Amino acid sequence: MGGGADADAQPNASLNTQPTVEPATASDPQLVARLEELEQENARLRGALAAACTGCDDLLTVTALNQDLRTAFDALERSRAAHADSERRLRAILDSAVGHAILTLAPDGRVTSWNPGSVRILGWTEEEAQGRPVAFLFPPEDVVAGVPDALRLRALAEGRIQEERAFRRRDGATVWGALTILPLQGDEEGYLWILHDRSDEWRMEEAIADARKRASDILDSIDEALVALDREYRVIYQNRRAEQLDHQPLPAIRGRRLWEVWPQLAGSDLEALCRKTMTERVPTSMEKRLDGEDTTLWLEIRFLPTAEGVGCFFRDITMRKRAEEEARASHERTVTILESISDAFYAVDHDWRFTYINRKAEQLWGRCRDTLLGRRIWDAFPKVLGSEAFEAQKQAVREGREMTVEVKSPVLGDWVEISIYPSPDGLSVYFRDITARRRAQQELMQAKESAEAADQAKGKFLAAASHDLRQPLQALLLFVDVLKPHVQGSQGVNALMHLGRGLDALKELLDSLLDMSRLDAGVVQPNIETVPMVPLFDHIAASYRPVAAAKGLELHVLSCNAAARTDRTLLTRMVRNLVENALRYTESGRIDIECRQAGGRLLIEVRDTGIGIPPDHLERIWEEFHQVGNQERDRNRGLGLGLAIVRRLSQLLNHPVDVRSKPGQGTSFVIALPLGRAIEGPPGPAEAATTGHGRFAVVVDDDAIVLLGLETIFREWGYEVLVAGSAEKAVEALRRSGRRPDLVVADYRLREGRFGTEAVAGIRALFEEAGGPPVPGLILTGETGPECERDAAAHGLGIIHKPVTPRQLSHALGDLLGLR
Repeated sequence: MGGGADADAQPNASLNTQPTVEPATASDPQLVARLEELEQENARLRGALAAACTGCDDLLTVTALNQDLRTAFDALERSRAAHADSERRLRAILDSAVGHAILTLAPDGRVTSWNPGSVRILGWTEEEAQGRPVAFLFPPEDVVAGVPDALRLRALAEGRIQEERAFRRRDGATVWGALTILPLQGDEEGYLWILHDRSDEWRMEEAIADARKRASDILDSIDEALVALDREYRVIYQNRRAEQLDHQPLPAIRGRRLWEVWPQLAGSDLEALCRKTMTERVPTSMEKRLDGEDTTLWLEIRFLPTAEGVGCFFRDITMRKRAEEEARASHERTVTILESISDAFYAVDHDWRFTYINRKAEQLWGRCRDTLLGRRIWDAFPKVLGSEAFEAQKQAVREGREMTVEVKSPVLGDWVEISIYPSPDGLSVYFRDITARRRAQQELMQAKESAEAADQAKGKFLAAASHDLRQPLQALLLFVDVLKPHVQGSQGVNALMHLGRGLDALKELLDSLLDMSRLDAGVVQPNIETVPMVPLFDHIAASYRPVAAAKGLELHVLSCNAAARTDRTLLTRMVRNLVENALRYTESGRIDIECRQAGGRLLIEVRDTGIGIPPDHLERIWEEFHQVGNQERDRNRGLGLGLAIVRRLSQLLNHPVDVRSKPGQGTSFVIALPLGRAIEGPPGPAEAATTGHGRFAVVVDDDAIVLLGLETIFREWGYEVLVAGSAEKAVEALRRSGRRPDLVVADYRLREGRFGTEAVAGIRALFEEAGGPPVPGLILTGETGPECERDAAAHGLGIIHKPVTPRQLSHALGDLLGLR
């Protein structure tokens, strides 16, 4: 029993001996699982051994079982050692692969291993990456798009996937990597990721692609078409301009030979040039005309050797060729014109050498142009040096401007007109013989001088006639008005009325003739001022309403509260002439006079319902003495000068006059005036100038009849009058009386070369010490020249031209005394 006990103890001791598990095995899941299985088997064996020891003492069986157990543990130890060695070698491989990021993922996408290459490429340490979802390696937009999960699903489905994409480094930078994903099989489920850093390669590829794009953009931007060929004459590139010309995209022709793409080039001179450039490596070029069905195309073609083969450059020069053809045709037309013109013509360059001479110049010079072309102008014609003609040409070149001169030709010896035109190529000169014209000009000048002398004689005659005619007419007009209260009986009154009408007609004729003469002579100078329309229209209405009523016509005057920039007197004359014209040619109906503003101007319209003007007379009505429908020269219709004066005043004042008319319906005249600043309110009522109220008037005139007439009319109007035949007599009489006159009326031209302005100045000088404003003065004259008006204005005097009616004299006195 004791021996049995020892025997029992020995096997138990052996069974209790268990293999020691090194800590390294704990890190190997397979080894751990295998050890667990062996421990379970060991426990089962120990139980079986205990039962055997209890049931029998068969030591041989126990010993055999224990031996099997030791054998199994030895095998397990060898397997564990081999696995640890394999793990060390794998780890050394992974740690040495620093050019690749190698990591493993669990099935849910969390990082389970992280090699040193991952640290170098992606920046995170193994501790920072371990256990994190792999999404932290992706840009935010890929994470939002679910890219990490999609990659794992594709790897499971396809077994292996490869692609390139951007990844995120720890420092925020972007890594471009080539990624390979392999699913892990067996007990180690998950994924193996191998990431190769291609950032530098990617940047290089991007730079190359960018450079290629820039080069392509440059080639596409040039206006030349480019086709690049390799050494076998195959197309390797064409730019956009080439594609526009041949209408074939690059993919369709790449790799094809030149004459396969363009069969017409086979055997042509273009093919020969291309082959020469290819074999001899020298540039060649030519211009080629290509005729199509409807178009003609000109190309400038250049072949340049390149590293790959040949570059073929095509430039469309159709427009240039057309321009050259047009320039050539233009030159031929110019030559044809220059050869056919009546003027002589020659051109010189900047060295004064003849470059062209036309046939007419050959004829005038009597020289063949072939002997002159290319020679300097002074070599061919030595006499030109220092001549006026040559100096003018030099001046035109120096100042760079066109010139036309009339000079004596140093070559021809006759008068010529030379037109000189500088140009970039030199100088173009036209010249013609004007000897006959100069002779005609001299004759014309002599005729002009004779005409001017005659005109001066006419002016002197008109001045003399004006003075001589106006003086008796002035006296007659005054005496007719004086006689009116003293004539009794119907026969005498009628006779006096007819006498007044005859004198008015005579005055109108004289006024019109002298006005035409003054306007034609240019002696009328307008005094432009701001003229309100209301007083002018009131004056017209007051003057012509009784005349219209006497003919049974309605006169409607519609003024406007506006003003114009014009000459008050001349504008009044224009309107009066138009109104008088309307009165003469209107037998029934009405006459309208109105003003209005339109288009930034002031318009005055005189409209009637008269006989109208036929269309063929609309221009002739402005001629002197032309009258519509008055072949019998009925004096009741005037003299035919009123509209002629209107036209001349319109031109003088720059007040255009428009006329519209319908025969049998009436006529409308419209005067256009520049607007002036409106003057508020018309002038107030004034005392009539014909009521003298004992005012003291001094009248100076060297014509006794006129002086008597003026004295009589002034006394009839209630003035006290001092009359004198000269300035000295008037001053002497006033010095004796000592009475200051209220006004002075003086003729302008007095005897012994004295003037009425001197008379007024002398009278004013008598009363300067008494103070107050100067004595008002009015010059009554028959002069038509501007000297009288300038002299009167210089002395601040009013002026009125003889002959004047009592009514006109009354208006002038009212203006002078401020009564109107």
